Amino acid sequence: MQKVQSYLYPNRVILIAELAGFNVENTIVYAKTVKIYKGVDNIIQFDIQNADQKRLDLVTSSPITGIRMNLMDISGKALPESPYVVYPHDTIKGIGVVTIPSIDLDNIQNQSLQYSVTATDTNGKHIPLYTDSRFSAVGIINVVQSAAPVTRKEIVWDRFSGEINYMGNIINHSSSYQCKFYEAVPTTLVTFNVDMTNFVGSLYIEGTKDSTISVESFRNADKLQTFTTSIKHTEIGKTFTIEVNDYNYLRVSWIFPDIWQYGSQDPSTKYGSVDKITITS
Repeated sequence: MQKVQSYLYPNRVILIAELAGFNVENTIVYAKTVKIYKGVDNIIQFDIQNADQKRLDLVTSSPITGIRMNLMDISGKALPESPYVVYPHDTIKGIGVVTIPSIDLDNIQNQSLQYSVTATDTNGKHIPLYTDSRFSAVGIINVVQSAAPVTRKEIVWDRFSGEINYMGNIINHSSSYQCKFYEAVPTTLVTFNVDMTNFVGSLYIEGTKDSTISVESFRNADKLQTFTTSIKHTEIGKTFTIEVNDYNYLRVSWIFPDIWQYGSQDPSTKYGSVDKITITS
């Protein structure tokens, strides 16, 4: 029988405040690297002590105020939402609590960050709270993989490539969309929301079963869904839902009506445009 144990311990770090009249002599024996996880709100506790390793009263006649946690990348640049306010614990003397919301880590890659904790003493001077046995004011936080399930994010295309066919018409293409990933439950449906402005012409979704993308992958691709209009399409957009089946990559392509008779006239002026494609799965 397999047995898994899990523990509910506070993410707590000891900090030492160097206050007037005290020399910092007692060191923190074990410096702690903090781990925070994407997808959840991370609560960190700071055990704030004086040089005698006695917890400071952070509420009544506190010798320090305005406690802040600064979160920085490895080069020292502050993260967008830094600094974070450290609040006194409701019931435990000397414990400060800070919360890093999950939304603040959404665009942060798994990496090591730096943090520091500062405060203001009774003389109005900003002081650091030491984080390790070398009296460093800077500690390390590791941003770890998500601790909560994630969903695949939307993809937005607003730039497209074009090629000219033998009739002189421009065939416009989106980037390719990879349908299959290492997932326990494979993706079965992909939805393309196409925003248009007065579009006239043909638009279609192409699929290829090639395992890798090359210049030839879509040369003989299957056209899975097609939309054609000979008058200006005045709706905001068009939605296509594609069954993945055996296809590995999809893309959106469109072409305006034959324009060879119009010479060098810009077809987008006469036949509108495809502005943006949003993909969800």
